[in-house]
Amino acid sequence: MRARKTVEFNQVIGDFPSDQKTFSAKIKINVTEKDILFNDVGMIEKTINVDTDDVKTQNFTYNIELRENRFGKTWGKSAAIFEVTIEALVTETIRYIPDVNNGWLKVKITNGEIVSLPAFLKVQSGYIESGREYFTILEGQYKGQKASVSLDNANNGNSRLLADVKHEPLIHLRYSISQKKLIIGNKKYKATDHAETPWKKGRYDIELPDYPHLGGEYYENRSFRAKSWFRVGHDGERYLHTGSHSLGCITITEIEKWNEIYNKLIKARKGDFLSVGVLEVVD
Repeated sequence: MRARKTVEFNQVIGDFPSDQKTFSAKIKINVTEKDILFNDVGMIEKTINVDTDDVKTQNFTYNIELRENRFGKTWGKSAAIFEVTIEALVTETIRYIPDVNNGWLKVKITNGEIVSLPAFLKVQSGYIESGREYFTILEGQYKGQKASVSLDNANNGNSRLLADVKHEPLIHLRYSISQKKLIIGNKKYKATDHAETPWKKGRYDIELPDYPHLGGEYYENRSFRAKSWFRVGHDGERYLHTGSHSLGCITITEIEKWNEIYNKLIKARKGDFLSVGVLEVVD
């Protein structure tokens, strides 16, 4: 490296969560200039204080003096000065589950159980340890629980979680019992229900997908979202899903169009940390 030359490493030192106004961290910087016989070395230890309310890049610059080191002792009067700048950037720790494996990411919750979380579910990133990222689930049936997931080895060991997802306002759906149609905006989709367990007219919340339903496995060759079902109401076993028949649910029989319906629902939010929208059942 020549004198007065600048080199950018662009390497992330780490991600550190904080709930304090000021985040403080001790740093140790070692610089070694390799020579044929004896290396020139320098080191400093400092504490940086990051204002967590400031979203602009915060720079911390240090001058490190290097002298020739022989057998653990400095030698000679000449010295080189290296200027090292560390950048700190404060970002929101809200993250989202990625859209993988047909819309489901397997994670481990604190009791050791492996569960599947739906795509775009909101979480709060915590910390990384031993090749796993730990986070808190902020919505859905596991809301409030701690969980972890392995880092993405296919992406240089980076986080699997997404940062750039934007949720949308709640969505309104209508289901016509007489027409056997699900209506979303100006689009109608063929559907069916179960005559022996008729739906009562009224309004029902539509929940986020809870887990991959095996009942959709048979249809995955026609819709890769077929295992993603949306429960209608907050109790019972009635869902909005795709398939060829119904045992009490509202079943979309146009299976190839289920992906389209899924895409309209999966990022919508009602604001109760559980629902994507409202279904109105009419004649």
